[in-house]
Amino acid sequence: MTNQLNTTTPAVRTPSSRWRDLGLVGLTALSAYSTALGWQAQLVSYPLYRAVSREDFLAYHEQYNQAIPVVVIAPGFLTFLGGIAFWWTRPAGVPRPVAGLVAGSGLVSLLATVLWAIPQHDRLDEIGQSAATIDSLLQANLLRSVALTAGTLALCWCVARRRR
Repeated sequence: MTNQLNTTTPAVRTPSSRWRDLGLVGLTALSAYSTALGWQAQLVSYPLYRAVSREDFLAYHEQYNQAIPVVVIAPGFLTFLGGIAFWWTRPAGVPRPVAGLVAGSGLVSLLATVLWAIPQHDRLDEIGQSAATIDSLLQANLLRSVALTAGTLALCWCVARRRR
């Protein structure tokens, strides 16, 4: 009898690979949440800025800004930074191009937020309701939402692949 290698036995998981796998699942869930929020803002919240009267807009936007830190801002920035870090924290078996896509989506989302969306929100705080500023905010958010969607799909692919 020959000693054959059993190829159906899963590889032994080391503590390092376990935290990387947990990180993948956690980042996937966080990224999916942030992606959903991005599309909700794109299709609902930001277009509705136009429905608020000019007189009420500054107060409305201030309330909006006060309501979003825990549910939007914190998870968003964790997603952006986690996506960027995925290049270095990816589990074994995640191809570099896929990790690069996730990292790139995090970087694009971070830059679109810091360099474009936040300044547009600041402008709305300064001048009030402005169609041009809302349009620009929608463009910034579209870029961020598309990038987040690409990263989330790549992460979902990674999770699905690990389950096999």
